[in-house]
Amino acid sequence: MTTISEAQLLKELRFQFTVTRAMLGTLKLDQILYIILSGITHGDGLNYNRAFLFLADEDGRELSASTAVGPSDKEEAHRIWEEMEKHKPDLPTLLDAYETACADPRTRNLSKRLAGFGMPLSASAPPLEGKGDVPVQALVAHCANTKKPYFSNTIQAVFQPPVTSGDKVLRFVKVACVPLMLNDLVIGVILVDNRYNERDILEDEMRGLLTMANLAAIAIDKARLHKRLEDMAALDGLTGVFNRRHYERRLEQEIARARRGGRSLSLLIFDIDHFKNCNDSHGHVCGDLVLKDLAAFLKDRVRTEDMVARYGGEEFVVLLTGGATKEETHLVAEKLRSYVASQSLGGRPAGEITVSAGVAVLEADKLDAVKLFSLADKALYKAKDEGRDRVVMAESS
Repeated sequence: MTTISEAQLLKELRFQFTVTRAMLGTLKLDQILYIILSGITHGDGLNYNRAFLFLADEDGRELSASTAVGPSDKEEAHRIWEEMEKHKPDLPTLLDAYETACADPRTRNLSKRLAGFGMPLSASAPPLEGKGDVPVQALVAHCANTKKPYFSNTIQAVFQPPVTSGDKVLRFVKVACVPLMLNDLVIGVILVDNRYNERDILEDEMRGLLTMANLAAIAIDKARLHKRLEDMAALDGLTGVFNRRHYERRLEQEIARARRGGRSLSLLIFDIDHFKNCNDSHGHVCGDLVLKDLAAFLKDRVRTEDMVARYGGEEFVVLLTGGATKEETHLVAEKLRSYVASQSLGGRPAGEITVSAGVAVLEADKLDAVKLFSLADKALYKAKDEGRDRVVMAESS
């Protein structure tokens, strides 16, 4: 076994400290993955040409390509090398550059080439021969099955992208992979290669890669736990849709995004007609079921990019983020109102429970959270005054 020099040990400890400190500074999963893979590829880190992370879903059933760092082809490898030579960023500077990296679409080129990768975490792996081409899925599956690191300087792993993507086969040369373990469970696999300089991987290098995998597993678990807690805090306890606090925070974010993109935003406010009568006549248990059913109906019939939230009491808001016109927004609101009127809510006969809706649309240059809500709210009151079970568009939006 090779003896580790004091200088090498200090270098490894300095690298691990730098990466750990950077990971402790965030709870964003994407940023943590960027830090891990950037550390693996940086010259002051593990110095691999490329790094890929295949992450299991939270149910532990499916592995998918999550993040990749490194060049996607020879031309990009040359460009990156020239930029590194010119600017010579040290490791801490690179790890702090997450926002800059996100803003540069070129940093996603390698990840895009792995789009479509997916495999059951329990997939069996055929024996790996010492030479020749093997599907990258077989390499990842072997690592996940054995729960042990693996490296080879003689085989080539290949990923055949979907025909519809138009991409070429992605090749991995001088490869190594390690499992991400958490309580004896595999939650992912890190794969690295030296595709462009074709430097041989040494057995001693696996120690550093394993250390990174252990740090990554802990950080990923922590980030996922934080995300689950955030999601719980953002949801209304009764209906399961977002609560008012989350709606107000998200609205400000969507307004900023819509202004940058020059898109309009549409707000729909729904109020259950004569809800007090429902509670008085059939009890609060029935009223709660009505609220749950309405929330589910609204959530199931808008896009995932849009937002449904319980604003309070029997009021729900729907935020359409796709830049819909007034006509398109009115059509969405009317379809939702009509659908609710045709369904049984809370076990009551179809048509007994109806909703009124106020709708407002503001263009990007006029967007304001208070104004958008005020316009929709006034339209809602008008819908109620005119007899309920109807949609009214805000006049001055």
